[in-house]
Amino acid sequence: MSDLTLFADTPTIPAGPPQSPAASVVHGAVIISAIETAWREIRRRFDSVPDISVTTPPTASAQDPTKCTALRTGRRFVRDGHLTMELQVSSATLTLGGRPMMEGLLHHAAHGLALTRGIADVSGGDRRWHNKKYGNLAREVGLVPPPRAARVIGMGRCPLSDSEARKWAEVIAALDGAATVQLQATVQAVAPPRGGRSGSRFAIVCECTPVPRRQQVTPHFYEQGPLLCGVCLAVFRPADSVVLPAQSAGEDA
Repeated sequence: MSDLTLFADTPTIPAGPPQSPAASVVHGAVIISAIETAWREIRRRFDSVPDISVTTPPTASAQDPTKCTALRTGRRFVRDGHLTMELQVSSATLTLGGRPMMEGLLHHAAHGLALTRGIADVSGGDRRWHNKKYGNLAREVGLVPPPRAARVIGMGRCPLSDSEARKWAEVIAALDGAATVQLQATVQAVAPPRGGRSGSRFAIVCECTPVPRRQQVTPHFYEQGPLLCGVCLAVFRPADSVVLPAQSAGEDA
């Protein structure tokens, strides 16, 4: 089977502590339902796009879907007589918002058209170079190819224009709604900080690598709503509920 992963050198982020059963259920149900619903609408509009099998990787770290990472195209196979692509989508990817998610799905829909039509749209040892054929397919699904190829990825960065985004308004709204549900589930699944008085500050950390960012907050401030890191886009969690890298532990000593 051919691996269509385009950014194969994406660093692996160590998984945190196991989630509670409730959080895991919400994680899978929300992601799979949101992505499958969006993909059905894509296939309704572009009938040459193959079906997908949505999987959720063990780590929930957010990655940019427009870089072929979070919405990573993995295996391709035949299921029930139909060509099918596997998409790996993390829960934290939903926090990027509906429009970036839609852009990422259309990015992979263009790859799906190439797969169905037998078009070689990427090349290179790591299959990161998007050629002009990919740019034409991206334009076909409503994305805007760059005026010239970029280093390493070629025609890979194709944004969704405002006019095209309006055509997907209902789907984008549904993805945004899924993000809200997932964020609420993530906050509820976080273990409360241990020790200290109710008003005492405690440390929270994100999922930046190699060293997570850290800040001190009060329980009242933390409980008001999810706090997102502007770098990794993951939800901050109490430091004592996260297994930190050895480098981080050394710096905090």
